[in-house]
Amino acid sequence: MKFKSYEKKISILDWLIIFSIIVLFIMVYIPQSLWSEETKYKQDRRNRMQILSQAEDFFYELRDEYTTDVSLLFSLVEGVMNEQISDSLFFGKKQINAINESGINKKYLVNIERDFALRVDTTFSISEQIKKVVTDTIYSIGMLNEDALVDTFDVKDLLKYKNKPKFVDVFSSRQEDREQVFVNYLRRKFHLNEDLIYCPISKNNLTERFIIEIKDDKNKPKIKILSPVSEDDKEWRYGIFRYDPGKQEVIDNGVKSWASK
Repeated sequence: MKFKSYEKKISILDWLIIFSIIVLFIMVYIPQSLWSEETKYKQDRRNRMQILSQAEDFFYELRDEYTTDVSLLFSLVEGVMNEQISDSLFFGKKQINAINESGINKKYLVNIERDFALRVDTTFSISEQIKKVVTDTIYSIGMLNEDALVDTFDVKDLLKYKNKPKFVDVFSSRQEDREQVFVNYLRRKFHLNEDLIYCPISKNNLTERFIIEIKDDKNKPKIKILSPVSEDDKEWRYGIFRYDPGKQEVIDNGVKSWASK
């Protein structure tokens, strides 16, 4: 009987250890998972707000006004960019078709700078560094010096020296490989689409729209992009943990509320 009682105590102790390990795992893993989710969606919100703000700046450049019509905003900016890419002479005052939020395709008068397409293209792309192996041809050449003697040295640009009066001859050549870094914007270019108007608050809340406010001003209208985040967006997870998306953020005339944090 004593042996069975001892065995029962050990069994209970084992279950308590297992339960403690599970509780410890939950207390460590779930908060980290929540923090990771909060950071992910906060960064995504900020990126989308930045894209909206930049698109509005390009729209203002074209039309001398802002718009709350996201369909028109993206359609017009991308449309002008595509036209200018296909036709380098597409600048100045032009008429261009764009689709508004009612689905109506109509012409809009715009004023386009020469480098508009280049600026839009690089703004809405993610730069990526690409490493390439470049092969250089190195020439060993002779040049006469002031004492009429031949100096030998290596050059890459043969034509630069070949036509000079003191050039003697190419004595040898060889090839050398080197690694060069290029910045590429086209590989990770993204298009402006209407999904960008939706503010990702959490995995359970993805349908709220960003708020675009335009205020008339004597000199120039002012624009705000606001995230629709509030205290009501906090969520209970697993009964004891709280998902907190943070506070409402804003880009006010290009100035980000989180820039100083």
